[in-house]
Amino acid sequence: MRLPLRLLVALSCGLAASANWAQAPLDGAWRVTFSTEGADGREAQVEIRGQSGTWTTYARSDKDKRDPCVGRALPLTLSGGDGASSALQLRVEASSVVSGCRDRKATLQRVDEKTLEGSFDNGRPLRLVRP
Repeated sequence: MRLPLRLLVALSCGLAASANWAQAPLDGAWRVTFSTEGADGREAQVEIRGQSGTWTTYARSDKDKRDPCVGRALPLTLSGGDGASSALQLRVEASSVVSGCRDRKATLQRVDEKTLEGSFDNGRPLRLVRP
C-alpha cells in the first residue's frame, strides 16, 4: 500500500512541475531582435522574473536620440504558457511609464530552452534568445 502512495505522490509532483515548465525557466535576461515598420533591424534587452519584467529597446546610433521610449526600462507582463506547447503572451506596457509611448503585445512560442519566437500584434516578427 505504501509503494502506490509514494508513486502517486511522485507522479503528481511531476505533473505539477510540467505544468509550470514553460514559465519558470524563462526568468533571466534575453536579447530581442525585431523589425519596425521601416524594416529596420532593432534590438532590445528583456529581463523576466515570474510573470513580469522589463523591456529596454536599444537606441540606434543614427536615430532615437530624442525618443523618450528608447533606452528606458518599460514594464512587461506575461500570461499563458501554461504547458510545453502553449503560446506565451507578452505585453509591454510602455504608456504606463511615458505618455505617448505605444504599448506592444506579442505572442511567443518556445523553439528550445534558449529561444522564443513569435510576432507582435501588427504581424512583425520577434525573436528572444538567452545570451
